[in-house]
Amino acid sequence: MLSKEEVLKIAKLSRLKISDAEIESFAKPLDKLLHYMEDLKALDLSDVEPMTGVEDAPTILREDVPQPSLSYEQAFANAPEEENGHFVIPKVIG
Repeated sequence: MLSKEEVLKIAKLSRLKISDAEIESFAKPLDKLLHYMEDLKALDLSDVEPMTGVEDAPTILREDVPQPSLSYEQAFANAPEEENGHFVIPKVIG
């Protein structure tokens, strides 16, 4: 099983804040996940062709035709906050 230091290192790399009480509850699932990854690394995939997607079928797109849109009032009706015709969202980058 992973040590307390290893769990804290994984949490830091994952940018997770976990309390001392949570460390033990995270150790077993993380250990299981890491062992599973080792099992996957051991597989011989030399004959497996890389995939770029899960589906080989072509993407069928509809014709791009202008259609009536929402009015200003409809578009912002459920917005928690609006400013100068834009949705106000919390800042997420520095």
